[in-house]
Amino acid sequence: MQRQFDADISGLDEFDPSEVIKAFDFPKTPVITDQEPSSIQLYQWGLIPFWADATWDRTYTLNARIETLSEKPSFKKITGNRCLILVNGFYEWQHVGSSKIKYEIGFDNELFALAGLYDHMADTGTYTVVTTEAQGIMREIHNTKLRMPVALHNQEEMQLWLKGESVNPRYDFTTNPGLYQQQRLF
Repeated sequence: MQRQFDADISGLDEFDPSEVIKAFDFPKTPVITDQEPSSIQLYQWGLIPFWADATWDRTYTLNARIETLSEKPSFKKITGNRCLILVNGFYEWQHVGSSKIKYEIGFDNELFALAGLYDHMADTGTYTVVTTEAQGIMREIHNTKLRMPVALHNQEEMQLWLKGESVNPRYDFTTNPGLYQQQRLF
């Protein structure tokens, strides 16, 4: 990870690597912020804006639509707080009739980044994943909400995001279907 992103890692003692990381557990995962681009740090998924109190419900700020970042109160004051969320893939569910199929999505299991926004609440760094309209294979997989994370595959795309520039999200994903199928009872 350090070689791929040309950055040093800090705080690994708090990182709990897992094959599946669930958003609603609000895990700490590796990120690179625009303020410290040479450091990989652990931030917690589920943005807590700096102005929020302890009762803030992070389930509403796990993701942020790129189309409305400057309008939503949770994000409009921090659109310049850009980060890279470091991953080697993500999971998404496809709805097929009365069942769901889980897909692993990425770039041939290579490390890449998802675009994110971050903030600090007290001494805790938190982030949200920036999403956009689904394109390519993601329109077929995430076929109910038609959304996908803004994926950044090369250093040029990642640097543009961190510098506040617009980027074209990648959607030339490789997928691994049928990892798990969930049947609905009703």
